[in-house]
Amino acid sequence: MFWENGRGHQTILVVPNYTFSEDIEKDSFVDVLYSQIKALEGAYWILPVPKGKGISKLNLRNVRQVEINMSGNMIWMRSNLPLDMIKLLKNEQYNVVYSHLPDWHISRFTNMPIVGYAHWFEMEGVNGLSWLNRSLNFGHEMINLLDYKVCFLNTHQQKEMVLTNARKLFSADVVNKLDKILVVMHLGVDKKWIVDDSTVSYDKVIVFNHRTETYKGWPRFYEWIKRYREHRQDFNVWAPLLDKPISESWIGKAKFPKEQYYEMLSKCAVGIQPKQLHGGWSVSATDCMMRGCPMLFEEQDCYFEIDESANTFVGYKAFETKLDMFLDDYNYRAQCSEKGIKGAHKLTNNGLYNIQELKKYLEI
Repeated sequence: MFWENGRGHQTILVVPNYTFSEDIEKDSFVDVLYSQIKALEGAYWILPVPKGKGISKLNLRNVRQVEINMSGNMIWMRSNLPLDMIKLLKNEQYNVVYSHLPDWHISRFTNMPIVGYAHWFEMEGVNGLSWLNRSLNFGHEMINLLDYKVCFLNTHQQKEMVLTNARKLFSADVVNKLDKILVVMHLGVDKKWIVDDSTVSYDKVIVFNHRTETYKGWPRFYEWIKRYREHRQDFNVWAPLLDKPISESWIGKAKFPKEQYYEMLSKCAVGIQPKQLHGGWSVSATDCMMRGCPMLFEEQDCYFEIDESANTFVGYKAFETKLDMFLDDYNYRAQCSEKGIKGAHKLTNNGLYNIQELKKYLEI
């Protein structure tokens, strides 16, 4: 029998990166890990979770959740390697470590091979100095990565940003080694959620379905959209991850279960994606694309990695002009919607390739 005592042939200890402890079930890390576990047959997973916050969707027969003292706070997670995690590294039986947090110097506590996956690096200009430790972890992250077999990240632009920052601290030999360790892995989308065609009827709703943080461009979008409100008032904004008090009654933050969230996206006129300081992927953008909600991106190289025909703008006037077209021109909106759906279908091809790469490095 393949499963013996609930375990597969390969046991993987996960080093998690929880950043949305307020509702851990909706954490983007949890979504990515769930899809990978479902696709990677032949492995048993040991998953540390913060105490009292077991993850129901990961109650799978080949997953053992271990509750440990772990904050789940974005900054604390990067800054502090929990003692309980060290105990797991030293005492559990496993074949490989799958680390989503290169900030933690885990190779000091294990001789097992380390495979990494990171969507965030503490680079200068990406995030400010931490109010907890008044420093950035970038140098530590790079030193830790030198012990990895591989570390996947999501865009070529992000990789170039990492290597550019690494050159300020390390020799050419070290940077060349990091160049080989860092491997771009473009994310895919689940084909079952892609709509067949664009919705002819839509509401005049502009969606910002990203986290309302500086690195996602929220302050810039907030200023743009208030200025746009002076231009016209026949629209509303939906920001489902908004967690800050605002006075504008026309900006809503209603939250829905996943399926209903997807349905609501299909009814929006357009999704907005400002520049991302970390040069990474945008799952929220691909959510819109696969639901027929066209995306308007502030011009940035990484967005053309998501959608080679990305509809972009530079500066407020272009932002205003294109929003007018999305709100008023049904044909224009439909054409952009169809391009987004086509782009989403292309992204489904990434899934199989990514799983094959993970299988290779995790030795499943």
